[in-house]
Formats: sequence, structure tokens, C-alpha cells
Amino acid sequence: MKKFLLALLVLVLLYPAVPWVLGRTIEQRVAVYTDQLQEQMPYVSIIQTRFTRGWFTSDQEITLGGGAPVPGLPGGAVTIHNVIHHGPICGFACLGLARVDTHFVFPAAAQASIAKVFGKAEPVSIQTRLHLLGGLTTTLASPPLADVALDNGGHVASSGLTLTVDEAAAAERLAMRGNLAQLRYRGHGGVEIELDGAAFSSNSQRLLRSLYSGDAAFNLEKFALSGLPQGAATLNDLHLTTRTRADAGLLTVSIAFGSGPIATKPLRLASTEFDFSYRHLNAEALESLTAALGLVNHDGAIAPADRGQRLAAVLRDKAPALLLQAPEFTVDKIRLRNDTGALQITGSLRLVGFVAADLAPAADPKALLQKLRVEVDLACDQAFLASLPNGALLTAQLQAFVQQGFATRNNGQFHSKLEFAAGKLTFNGQAPPTPPTPVAPPTPVAPPTPVAPTTPATPP
Repeated sequence: MKKFLLALLVLVLLYPAVPWVLGRTIEQRVAVYTDQLQEQMPYVSIIQTRFTRGWFTSDQEITLGGGAPVPGLPGGAVTIHNVIHHGPICGFACLGLARVDTHFVFPAAAQASIAKVFGKAEPVSIQTRLHLLGGLTTTLASPPLADVALDNGGHVASSGLTLTVDEAAAAERLAMRGNLAQLRYRGHGGVEIELDGAAFSSNSQRLLRSLYSGDAAFNLEKFALSGLPQGAATLNDLHLTTRTRADAGLLTVSIAFGSGPIATKPLRLASTEFDFSYRHLNAEALESLTAALGLVNHDGAIAPADRGQRLAAVLRDKAPALLLQAPEFTVDKIRLRNDTGALQITGSLRLVGFVAADLAPAADPKALLQKLRVEVDLACDQAFLASLPNGALLTAQLQAFVQQGFATRNNGQFHSKLEFAAGKLTFNGQAPPTPPTPVAPPTPVAPPTPVAPTTPATPP
């Protein structure tokens, strides 16, 4: 018991020195994140940084300028003020290297505009916990708004936005979670927007340098728009998911997007599904390509007129390594359904026999077109087609395709298969008629040059 009390006493006596020792490590860690801020925001310049290291608390100020003006807010420099509480006990229920409370200081005119919406509350609060062994957890939140009157005569109300980011040491793993439970906007002219149940989440881990694999999901319970001359529109159960998986150095990226009921004035759908995949993506080539494109996009010294040429040069240099692995884009499913029937599309796109010389500056684009292979399978219930706006016209056009052999109709369903291979397009195995070659107009014949009259000879 005496040894325990002695150890506890020594710990209590030594603890005040611990935050001071950690202060230097905190300063180095914060400097790294400041450099990353400049890399991620190349068009916003860091005018000045100041770090004041204290015993238990340090302060950092970063003054930003040069960014694009925010609509509705006057321009000017913005200061980020970080209050850094040293660890290992960095606050109530906080254990770590430090806790960072971030505050934004806007120019006076901009602050006045913000105060009209948020009052005395900060528009966004950010708190970051730096872990002892690297990594961090950042929580971002905006305050709820009860019913705020805007300068344009509208009103806005919100439950507040929350976003949490967990980053492991050296950013080997990343996780994000965010939600906005409710947002309401009522315009002066009667336009109303309702948004309910927006949520986002992602989990990813480093696969190769700047390339990550993992899952992400976004969900929205309801979106409604009303008060427009075109009528009201509602969308329910919107969902988007992405999955990235690696196998033997090749990636498969799957994207699934869809919704529940959609109701507009001209169109009603019971559900929608859009599923796509990118297959056989060489991880090394893809990372090299995206990293090179990122360098060009983040280089603020490149003139806007030259950026397109620089991006094109990167594609010519990096894309062949990616295309040599025969990547494939597939439409796994596009499906629209209502009470009368459905429309479904599947398909794929790939290059067959691609070689690096196909993208050389002197290469003939027609040669690359010969290697393009596209397959599309379409099936549509006639009743579904008739229920769409201009459905009668669409039905008549498909019926004409049936008569020409480009589509079939069985049991009330139209079906057609489109293929593009070796530079030729076919529908259900038949090539569309070749339009007649226009006949060149006859070359006009120039009228004869008039002959000047001969001057009679003068008699002797």
C-alpha cells in the first residue's frame, strides 16, 4: 500500500512536466497538418502562421487569403484560431496527445452576414483529438436553426449537421460518419424545400500510396420540392453505395445508386436502380494516373488556359498502362419501374487488343475506334413505355424498329440488343441502313469570255 501511494505521489508531482514535454511533439504534429492544409487547398494561400507554445495550452493562428469569394459573403482574409490543450489528459473524457478547439475569425462584414443566420453561435465548431501514437479524430458540427429569416425574404430551419472523421496513424485507415436529420427552406415566392434523414458513412484503408479501398454509403430518406410552376416533386429512399476491392493487383469498383418512389407532375416511378462496375483496373497504373492528375489540378501556378493541355498530356502518358490490362465498364443494371411495368438495360464497354501506340499523338483515332466493343441489352414493357410522357410517340418509334427487324415484341415487351464491334453498329444483328451518299452538284460552267471588238484599220 505504501509503494502504491508513493508511486501515485511521484506521478502527481511529475504530471505537470508531462504536458510541457508533449508540447514540442504537439507543435511538430500541428505543423505537419498545416502543410497538408496548404496541399489540399492550393488556391487558398496561407498568409501567416503563428504558434505560441504554453505549458498546458498552446495557440496557433493561420491567416488564409486568396480563395474564391463565398456567395453572399464579403471577401477578405479568414483566420483559423486553434486552442490546443495538451495531454495526456486533454479534457473531460479526453485522453490523447492533445485536444484542438478550432475557431474561425471572419472579416467584420462577413461576420455580420453570418450573425444574421446563426446569431451569437459559431456557424461551425471543430474539435480534434490527436492520438498519442498518431492519427486523429475530428468532429465537425453546425448548430440547429429554429426558423431564421433571410435577407431575400425566405426562411430556413435545420437540425444541424454533424461529421466525424477518424484517421489512423499515417492515414493508413480512414472512417467518416455524418448526418443531417432535417432541413427546411421556404422561399419568399412560395417555393419550399424539405430534406429528411441525410446520412453518410465510409470506411477505407490504404491500398497503394494515395489509393484506398473500402466502402461508402449515402442515404436520404426524403427530398421534396414544391411551389414551382412546374408542380411539386418528391423523392424517397435515395441511396448510393460504392465498393472497391483488390485482387492480385486488379481493382473492381462497384457503384449502386437508386431510390424508392419518385413523384413529379409528368412522371411517377415506384423505384429506380442504377448499378455500374469498373473491372480489371490495374492498381499501380490507376494510382499513378490519379496522382499525376491531382498534381496538375492542385498546382495553382498553372494558368487556366494551359491546364487542359497539361491534363491531356498526363492522360497520354499514364492512360496506356491502365488500358493495357483490358479494363471493362459494365452496366450491371439500369431498372425503372412503376405500377404498369419496367424498363431494364444491361451492357458493357471495353477495348479489345489495345496497344500503347493507339494513344500516340500521331495515331489515327479511327484505329482505336475499331477496337471499341460495346454491348447493350434493352427490355421494356409496352405498358411502361406508354405511361411515360410522349409514350405514344416512343411506342410508335419502337414499333417501327420491330417492323425493320431492329427490335422484337413478345408478350407486350420490346427487346433489342445493340452491338458495336470492329467499327460497325448492329441492332439485333442487323446493320442500320446506310444513308445515301449525297450527290455533289454539277460544277458550273464558266461563261465564255467576251471578245473585244476589232478596231477597223485606218484607210491609207
